Amino acid sequence: MTTLIPSHLDGHVSILESDTGRRFGLRSSAGSDRFEISYSGELLPEHGLIVGAETPSLVVARAADTGEEIVIFDEGRHGYNAMFVDEHDPAVLDARKPLTMFEHAGQTEFAVEIEVIDNIDWDDEEDDVRDEEGTLRLITGDEISPEQLRADGFDALGVVVITSDGRPVEVVSEELA
Repeated sequence: MTTLIPSHLDGHVSILESDTGRRFGLRSSAGSDRFEISYSGELLPEHGLIVGAETPSLVVARAADTGEEIVIFDEGRHGYNAMFVDEHDPAVLDARKPLTMFEHAGQTEFAVEIEVIDNIDWDDEEDDVRDEEGTLRLITGDEISPEQLRADGFDALGVVVITSDGRPVEVVSEELA
């Protein structure tokens, strides 16, 4: 069975084993797994999780080797709710800047793992997101293919950073449907 990669991560991940969903290791275009994480939103001190504040959260990884930036998660654009339920002003989403550097125990460079959970049976639900002409459409009115629907229409997402001593630290845990 082919593992579907969310379109915003395509070309930047390796597939990892998972018992619960689709799990990926983030990679730069040169193959490195070391990243600095920056975000727009709030870091909940009691849980250490990045969440949206006045606007949906945005989490970006900057590759240590190439400097390229990869959007790991955009609450305003990724997952089921952003695709079919929650309407956001594109200008507001575009104006967000990932200004805050994530730090944990003095570290700012991490390996990154992303897991997306799919509890939606698209064979049954696909017709619910078709318009009168039978075209699959997002809430924005944009057309989407059945393949992209299945890759991007996940209903939960988790992001874990791995410290230099191999300890996993959860930084994003979102239910998106």
